[in-house]
Amino acid sequence: MEIPSQYAPRQVEQRWYQTWLKHKAFTSTPDHRPAYTIVIPPPNVTGVLHMGHMLNNTIQDVLVRRARMRGFNACWVP
Repeated sequence: MEIPSQYAPRQVEQRWYQTWLKHKAFTSTPDHRPAYTIVIPPPNVTGVLHMGHMLNNTIQDVLVRRARMRGFNACWVP
């Protein structure tokens, strides 16, 4: 298997985005499942993003995905 030397996001992300839309990954409808929420901290006053923001968003993403796999009604909007 040959691995490209550069990442080509358009070749990959469009396919995944369509899959996410098909499976309604960006929606959450109230139902019988327990809700799962994460309080997202406000942006900092400088408006400059840094690696701490990336780490925080990554952890939130992992926690919400885990909650979905455990049957919670979770919708994460970063």
